[in-house]
Amino acid sequence: DATPTVGSGKTYTTASGLEITELLVGKAGMTPLPGYIIGLSTVVSIGDNVIYDTAGEKPVAFKLGQRPFQHVICEGVDEGILGMKVGGKRILNVPKGLAPPGVALPPGVPLTYEVELTEVLSGYF
Repeated sequence: DATPTVGSGKTYTTASGLEITELLVGKAGMTPLPGYIIGLSTVVSIGDNVIYDTAGEKPVAFKLGQRPFQHVICEGVDEGILGMKVGGKRILNVPKGLAPPGVALPPGVPLTYEVELTEVLSGYF
């Protein structure tokens, strides 16, 4: 059964300072590896201000480990989607050190990504 299950909802912090909250645990397909093509829907916010939202648009697609959309996909997102499968949903609180270059964050306010993994492909076909 590939239906996502409800995550723990607990937040944990990685060694880099990234905070990850598991909302849904995906069950479909492969786990992303560097070089894989990733599709994800995301809402990006700083505090209460939404700065980017893919709702009603195509998901963002990128190659894991390469960041062609520097203003959206950053080191924190690369790290935060590791271990996910399609259908998984997480909230990533990205500290300044893992945020895209040039994003001005108020002191103590993380860049927050609500991400849903929509696709994982091992390469272009």
